[in-house]
Amino acid sequence: MKLALRILCFGILVGAAPSLVAAEPVVLTGIVTSQAEGAMEGVLVSAKKVGGTITLTVVSDQAGRYAFTTSQLAPGAYELSIRATGYEMANPKQLVTIGKGKSETDFQLKKARDVASQLTDAEWLASMPGTTEQKEMIYENCVLCHTLTPVMKSTYSAAEWKTTFQRMWNWASMSAINKPVPSPTPQGAWRFGITESADINATDEEFGKYLASLNMSSKSTYDFNFKTLPRPRGKDTNVVVTEYDLPRADAQPHDVVSDSEGMIWYTDYIEGILGRLNPRTGVIKEWKNPSLKAGVPGGFHDIQLDPAGNPWLGRHEYNGFVMFDKKAEKFQNFSLPEEVANPRVRTNFLATTSSGKVWVKDNTDHKAILFDPAMKTFKGYDQFPPGLSFSVHGASHHNIYGMSADSHGNEYGADIDGGAIVEIEAETGKTKVFALPTPNAGPRRMHMDSEDRLWIGESFGNKIAMLDTRTGKLQEWSHPIPWYGPYDVAPDKEGWVWTGGMSTDFITRLNPQTGEFRTYLLPRVGVNVRRVDVNNSGPRPVFWLGENHQAKIAKVEALN
Repeated sequence: MKLALRILCFGILVGAAPSLVAAEPVVLTGIVTSQAEGAMEGVLVSAKKVGGTITLTVVSDQAGRYAFTTSQLAPGAYELSIRATGYEMANPKQLVTIGKGKSETDFQLKKARDVASQLTDAEWLASMPGTTEQKEMIYENCVLCHTLTPVMKSTYSAAEWKTTFQRMWNWASMSAINKPVPSPTPQGAWRFGITESADINATDEEFGKYLASLNMSSKSTYDFNFKTLPRPRGKDTNVVVTEYDLPRADAQPHDVVSDSEGMIWYTDYIEGILGRLNPRTGVIKEWKNPSLKAGVPGGFHDIQLDPAGNPWLGRHEYNGFVMFDKKAEKFQNFSLPEEVANPRVRTNFLATTSSGKVWVKDNTDHKAILFDPAMKTFKGYDQFPPGLSFSVHGASHHNIYGMSADSHGNEYGADIDGGAIVEIEAETGKTKVFALPTPNAGPRRMHMDSEDRLWIGESFGNKIAMLDTRTGKLQEWSHPIPWYGPYDVAPDKEGWVWTGGMSTDFITRLNPQTGEFRTYLLPRVGVNVRRVDVNNSGPRPVFWLGENHQAKIAKVEALN
């Protein structure tokens, strides 16, 4: 069934690249102040046309001034909002009418009554007491489905947490707190990496006691101080963020990719829906794949584009991957045959090659399958063949997460459990291991640049890594925000690389030559960023992401 849904711009000229140069007239400006600080730098000011679906956000400068220009806001009525941790608007519903001239709207902020609801997961993790191991258990198990705020505001006792775990471990990992999805397979054992029921019960009991010591079950106020991240300063305020509401309020845009025509494609993590955003017009169109497996969530995980620009999609929960013919607007469904995969396989990751062939992940048997769409042939390779040596870290088990391919069609798999990148040569099937320097790095998603350098998000090691596939050289850069957890890394044409993560609402940009990081804050709390992309076709790079827990697509444009 095809869902054709059009979202109009409602007057916001999204095709023009925002700019705050002096030559461009300002249509809305003002000063952000508070009694505690006076003029406030780094406050996000957002404008959304009344009845519209597009939100534009700018950031106040050192003098507390924000400004929107004619290319950003067309005449009409807008609702304004702000983001500044620890503060809220004195008037929570601020409206302004944009006309032909310049409008002035100042903001007087007051101390927030509920700072806890403004915290990101990284701030909760930095604030709460506990060992690194206890916090890692929260980070690796809780932030998939929701922010930590409901956990920290809960009143569950240790016993009630144990009951809650039994329910939650049987949700599929694409579940959202407002849309739980039953899993087709039991979850508890693999969540903690253990198999014996006695060990699972003991772990649940210990984990429940820890969470009950943090939440509101036995106290009326938190007995620890909030360690909040600083607001943007200096060059980090020179940014414009544009958000596009998706047609479905419960949509989960997991992976986002931009094509050569400037179109933005995204996958829905819960449902078998592919979407396309035209940034020049603001029109969104969605298609639902009719081929679903009864009793199993049909959500897509990965999205990759082939040389013709057609999206290839990997199913998250079962053996199925899809090619979408963008001209005919039709799905073509495939699955791995029995001779190369067992019945329990899930094909959640793909890697397209310049020759048109597609690598498909067999997560059950740890294989990479090379599929030739022209010949309809499958060739399977062991990602971890017998005798493969992992020389560092002493990992007890291995599991490929994201996949990528170089210009020669060789496949690279991110061993999230083993802390390594594993290469398979397409011609010979030879396997090579590149062990990341950081133990428990947790490599997740990756982008290959034009020089065959693989940029890697170390989700557990809190670093960005680069593997030069031509020389085998590995480099790492530590992320400046604790508990950030880079999920994916995408290079831009100016030599910087971009990343986001599930635990903060900051998008960061690294200059690998100097080690400089820029941090750009998003307007909403609890965005949850997964796979990202950079469009390099315009005058400046444009970073694209799915707000996985906010049902929005966002673009971030650095103006300096």
